[in-house]
Amino acid sequence: MEYIQTVLGSIRPEELGATDYHDHLITIGGGEEKADRDLRLDRVDYAIDAMRAAKAAGWGALADMNPIDCGRQVEMLREIAEASGMHIISCTGFQRGIYYDAEHWVNKYEVDEIARLIADEIEIGIEINNYNGPIVKRSAARAGVIKFATHYNCIRPMELRAIEAGCKASLMTGAPISTHTERGTMGLEVIGLVRKFGVDPKRVTLGHVDRNPDLEYHKRMAAQGVTLGYDGPSRAKYWPDSVLIELIKGMCEAGYEDHIMLGGDNGRASMWPQYGGGYGHNYILEVFVPRMREAGISRECIDKMLYENPKRQFSIVK
Repeated sequence: MEYIQTVLGSIRPEELGATDYHDHLITIGGGEEKADRDLRLDRVDYAIDAMRAAKAAGWGALADMNPIDCGRQVEMLREIAEASGMHIISCTGFQRGIYYDAEHWVNKYEVDEIARLIADEIEIGIEINNYNGPIVKRSAARAGVIKFATHYNCIRPMELRAIEAGCKASLMTGAPISTHTERGTMGLEVIGLVRKFGVDPKRVTLGHVDRNPDLEYHKRMAAQGVTLGYDGPSRAKYWPDSVLIELIKGMCEAGYEDHIMLGGDNGRASMWPQYGGGYGHNYILEVFVPRMREAGISRECIDKMLYENPKRQFSIVK
């Protein structure tokens, strides 16, 4: 049995539609917001407006990738999904180690205990207060994907624990994994670790790897079965869109169009028109996809990135 788990319940993979594989709708509290106020997204009405516009533009689904204790507000995500009609997938797991202090429970519990807490968010319901209790209060919403993260050019001790726990939870539940890489580094190392912990790399998406747009490196990763998450369109501070389009062309020419997903990663208020900022959630469909077509990337390849690959990568497989 395969299904997609959204915050409003499970759906068939074919119901998903065009999918923004990695984005953000609400961030209130958590280490990232404390480090940078621009990362606070606290307006449910703005998110509803953004998702209604996204649905009108052609999006069918979005994965909100705020994990445990990084501003995740699952009850707000349910409200946004109900009001907008957008399929929203919420995640469990963890961000980079720098966002969790030494006293956080992720640094104290045994790996098997952490894995069980992650698995319970998939099988029972997301803990509304991020397990900061002491009382456990679960949402009716269940997580649909497991996240873990790695640092720039290294994997820190807490991150290694989170990777092992996330892999164990994936094996318990059949849930997929979607990662954060810092500037696209440590991808091959993560592939080696998930293999070590028993997870098929085909169940893993490596996020943000287009911030390291080395075509040969990307081909080496894709050859091992993982899917690559490209969420840099509109971010000229990293690379202009032309660089990413050339990367995608190269990957398609090498036969790896089945190993790419696209996402917006609109985690900053300054990126949302609703907050008075930039392009927002429709940039990929309204600006980037037309440029891909103009560059000679086929509709078949683009549809795989937007429709077919997300159906596979977000399926829970029992």
